[in-house]
Amino acid sequence: MTTDEKQHVADLAKRHVAPRNILLSLQDKFPENVTRITQVYKHKSVIEKEIRGPRSEIQHLFKLIEDAGYVYWSRKHDDSEVVKEIFWAHPDSVKLLNIFPIVLVMDSTYKTNKYRQPLFEIVGMTSTELTFAVGFAYMESEQIENFCWVLEKLKELFVKKDMCPQVILTDRDLALMKAIEVVFPNSINLLCRFHINKNVGAKCKQHVVNDLQKTIDTLWMEVVWASDEVEYGQRLHQLEQACVDYSGFINYVKDTWLTPHRHRFVGAWINRVLHLGNTTTNRVESAHWKLKQMLGNSIGDMVKCWEAMNNNLRLQLGNIRASFQKSFYEVEHAHVSPFYGYLRGSVSRAALRRIAEELLRVDYVGTNKQICGCTLRTSYGLPCACELGRYRVGGIPIPIDAVHVHWRKLTMEVELEIGEDDGSEVDMTAAMDELWRRFRSLDVIGKRALRSRVCELAYPTMTTLCPPPEKIKTKGGVKKKGKKPADYDVYRDPSYHEYVDKASQSSQRQSQPSQTSKKIKLSKKQPQFIVQFPNHIRSYIEDVVNVESDGNCGFRAIASLHGYGEDGWSMVRKELGLELIDKDRSTLYDKLFSNRLSAVRESLMIESFGSQPPEKWMSLPDMGYLIANRYNVVLVCLGNPCLTFFPMTSSHSPNVSIYCIGFVNQNHWVQVNMKEGFPLPPVTLDWKKFRSHIATTWMLGFAGRMQHWQLLTPVLA
Repeated sequence: MTTDEKQHVADLAKRHVAPRNILLSLQDKFPENVTRITQVYKHKSVIEKEIRGPRSEIQHLFKLIEDAGYVYWSRKHDDSEVVKEIFWAHPDSVKLLNIFPIVLVMDSTYKTNKYRQPLFEIVGMTSTELTFAVGFAYMESEQIENFCWVLEKLKELFVKKDMCPQVILTDRDLALMKAIEVVFPNSINLLCRFHINKNVGAKCKQHVVNDLQKTIDTLWMEVVWASDEVEYGQRLHQLEQACVDYSGFINYVKDTWLTPHRHRFVGAWINRVLHLGNTTTNRVESAHWKLKQMLGNSIGDMVKCWEAMNNNLRLQLGNIRASFQKSFYEVEHAHVSPFYGYLRGSVSRAALRRIAEELLRVDYVGTNKQICGCTLRTSYGLPCACELGRYRVGGIPIPIDAVHVHWRKLTMEVELEIGEDDGSEVDMTAAMDELWRRFRSLDVIGKRALRSRVCELAYPTMTTLCPPPEKIKTKGGVKKKGKKPADYDVYRDPSYHEYVDKASQSSQRQSQPSQTSKKIKLSKKQPQFIVQFPNHIRSYIEDVVNVESDGNCGFRAIASLHGYGEDGWSMVRKELGLELIDKDRSTLYDKLFSNRLSAVRESLMIESFGSQPPEKWMSLPDMGYLIANRYNVVLVCLGNPCLTFFPMTSSHSPNVSIYCIGFVNQNHWVQVNMKEGFPLPPVTLDWKKFRSHIATTWMLGFAGRMQHWQLLTPVLA
């Protein structure tokens, strides 16, 4: 390669471009280039060796950390120079931690490095509801002592000695929970609802017959979401009655979760805690996923891991700064009312959205605290419905003091100030005097030993520390074509509940009658409900998946298609409600729904998780527009009539997901799985009337499939 070509490879390698894409870029920029991909790999290796020079892995890691201004600590085994734990935090992460210290989420992830050390990650939440990484720690093992060391280092990141997180959210890791109790005794340790519900659901599948599983899952969710202790007692009694024949399951639920930990995840208790909406570890799980996307594989060393984390942090911090600016200077349509006058530009847009959503409850809550429940006030630090009702009755805007200070912080460009009592902690005069006194009192050998220890602090790139031994095979070919060794990937191993789900599905498949003779050709059984769909589309239907018919069936079908699972129907209702007040499309919905806007909004709001009356059922075309816009998908409805809903404000995407649902029995929605490239029914007249100009590309992109539908549709005489 020429000098220019080598420089081009170096520039792209620095940006973590894959070698195959580097080769393509070389061929585009230098048409005469005949470089092979092996040369690209070799040159990348040469570049990395030149950058690292004679430094060891840990020496180079410490140099990178020092150059980037990170705060870090490490410790080694008493009898060797092998690193035991290492903790680091970005300087801007330390700022954000001290600005937003209320809630921290912690979790470990695995398969990030060739040493197979667990990576412990701590994240927080800004006023704009974005996640920020606080710190990372590689640990030798996940024992109480290891967690205590990491948490002690986290504690040192707080500028003021009396500052600590109010809420720490974790999984049910008993060692971590004990360490939190030791290091942060005044913090409230909540447990992830998502993982609890999944584990309870898996245990239910093992103990309870199929016909009762959904009923018991629903009763369990009602226990978890109980709003007060009286309701909790009633819901638990109902669950116990339903499980009278399943003592193994109910004993597991009570002994493992409710008796020792109900105050950590049941609504009756955590609704009184200022958790700012964090009731699952989704934030840190998402952070794990983004990091692993950067890593690509799990055979890199600590330097590669740090570089991936640092790049991820740079992107993260850029997004956070941009979100602060948006809250300062941009006003959403839903917040132009004088009612928000004191808050605009002083409170994050995320907080304003939550207040706007809560304002919808005022009409039926009024100023009654008992009906309101005041969850938004106690859990988010924001004015709840009854409080907003009092402001509305009084004709006064929402006062700025009604919003917790967390939501009013819209910058990270602040200097960290220490308290008067904490100044001595950063004064090294006495320590340096003592060091000199001790140095002078030692003999030659003692002076050499002390100097060596001081040099490790002063010159971290001269450290004698070494990484732990590798625990995976890093050489050797792939034995099966197209299949990487399991140790190479970054993806987590299946959880307990996933093993149970897989076993349950396998059992269901095995319970079906098998075909014993290849000579006998059995006709394929038609999917349920298929005869209720138009004849010309039936051959394109692969399967019809029924969902529970409780008045939430339409939302259940969408939740299942979107990956939430059928039980995520309440999340779909909530997100469609948020879609109605989305600042980018609120004007569209004012025109589209006109005087029906309040009725559409009311149909999405429910008072309980039980069966819903007809006015709360999913209705088309209203919900079709919201679903397509909210999730940027194409929604197809098979019923009477059959309709297609494209997004109304975005342009055509060739990789868009197509969700298909069917209306059967004149009162029930089901999920319909279609074959690839199936014909699409027409759009509504209102879609054509109110869609944006750019949305026309959807009809152009799917013109062939829509024409196919017209050709198949019988012509009416």
